[in-house]
Amino acid sequence: MKIWKRLAALALCAALTSGTAFAANTVYRTVTVQYSDIKLVVDGVKVTPKDADGITVEPFIYNGTTYLPVRAVGNAIGKQVTWDGNSKTVYLGEAPGQTNYLVDVCPPYSTTSGVTTYRSADGKSFSMAGQKYSNGFTMRDFMSDPYILCNLNGKYDSMTLTVGHKDGSRDDADGNQLTFVVDGKAVKEITINGTDMPQEITVPLNYGLQLKILYNGAWAMTGTSYDVGLANIVLSE
Repeated sequence: MKIWKRLAALALCAALTSGTAFAANTVYRTVTVQYSDIKLVVDGVKVTPKDADGITVEPFIYNGTTYLPVRAVGNAIGKQVTWDGNSKTVYLGEAPGQTNYLVDVCPPYSTTSGVTTYRSADGKSFSMAGQKYSNGFTMRDFMSDPYILCNLNGKYDSMTLTVGHKDGSRDDADGNQLTFVVDGKAVKEITINGTDMPQEITVPLNYGLQLKILYNGAWAMTGTSYDVGLANIVLSE
């Protein structure tokens, strides 16, 4: 189809004539964009972009860049789309506050030097088996067993998380052990051997007050540090 141009009014008429914005940090412009029957194909399947009301929304080109409706793209790739009007932020996938991540609602009040915290809100992540993870910790055993202490406030029944070897660390030893302790009692133990793939586990919390995560790695046997990752740690009430 021959590319043709049409005027896209992206502002209120009053704003256009006065040249002012209605709100702070908001700019209104009149721009000319190109509509050329742009098609959206996801994994070989043609997708018709639609807005929240089911109305077809056509992609367009402006200054050499193709613009797609974010909600349609999110739906096409199976991601929830959330708009935060206060911060003027579009979230694809999870939005802040929708999930009770341990690192957000019950951050550690005490850790050893072998522990690193990762929060997706800070843009920090680590890799296990080639996949990126966040909202959790990595733990390194060096000379002594690292641990994490969190105050649960007696609010949570259980938690789920993904555990495995952190990429870039040695994974040639068996017997790396994670122990989860609630109010002084071990409620879950898991052994990570060699090249085990990351696995999702559930840990009972029983509405306890204190959570301790203890890592007993293979350093004592080999003299080499082994890093494990604990990711996507979600608390359930």
